[in-house]
Amino acid sequence: MRYLVTGGAGFIGSHVVDKLLKDSHMVRVYDNFSTGRKIFIQDHFKKKNFELIDADLSNKKILMASMEDIDFVFHLAAHADVRSGINNRFIDHEENLEITHNILEAMCKNKIKQIAFSSTSSVYGDATIHPTPEDYPFHPTSLYGATKAACESYIHAYSSYYDFQSYIFRFVSFLGPRYTHGIIFDVLKKLQQNSKSIKLLSDGSPKKSSLSVFDGIEAMFKIIEKSKDQINIYNIGHTEILTVSEIVNTILQTVNLNRVKKIWLGKESNWKGDNEFVLLSINKLKRLGWKPKKSIKEAITETVLYLTTNPK
Repeated sequence: MRYLVTGGAGFIGSHVVDKLLKDSHMVRVYDNFSTGRKIFIQDHFKKKNFELIDADLSNKKILMASMEDIDFVFHLAAHADVRSGINNRFIDHEENLEITHNILEAMCKNKIKQIAFSSTSSVYGDATIHPTPEDYPFHPTSLYGATKAACESYIHAYSSYYDFQSYIFRFVSFLGPRYTHGIIFDVLKKLQQNSKSIKLLSDGSPKKSSLSVFDGIEAMFKIIEKSKDQINIYNIGHTEILTVSEIVNTILQTVNLNRVKKIWLGKESNWKGDNEFVLLSINKLKRLGWKPKKSIKEAITETVLYLTTNPK
């Protein structure tokens, strides 16, 4: 098989690339390195079945050429800084929805019939059912979540029009090696500045589920292997959940800073668009024979150890 992986130098994308190359497929990575890093994929540069296209997905000419002879597209590139949408109301639309439309058009013109897309738990917004199943309606509270929901709708329509087979993965936050942004990154950065006290958003009570990136990659490929509908929508998450306070405590324990004074700034400090309770139902995924191997605390610890030994 010949795969195009957009965002293939990113946190999740580089792990997808590792898996595909391990399985002896041809992989073409398309990344503009706005957040992706060459160090994540540099071990593959000399492999005969690996190609790298350093370009922006808004360049339709290069994108079209990059899809020649491709069998399957992993579309993982996105603007993933959920918090920034309130200050820049265009970036999610441009980098998520418009880019996904470019991908789908290039697939049509190159007669490519299979796509896997990285969606998000944010499409559900502040869900009132937990664990939240795949048939829960879209109620996004952020422009990031709204554009991901719109991307899903575009993929539905193109799949119906042009007989694509589509895989839509609604992720919780992934953790592990190559992690580049999120609460663990933010807490460690604050601790570098002050290891005696730390100011933290919220009151510590929001509940968040997350998942080891290795478990997440295994889930994605299990779905592609086992689920053969035209449109395949799956939550990818964990049965466990931790409060933000428990997440912070696990980070502090891992770096042996248990006496740090935690200053919670209160619920009014939460950033707009954040969802206070994220727990996805993975019953549909478990029926395929998958379940997470690592606990959330193990995944947090692994992430902290990676970030503290790879500070850049």
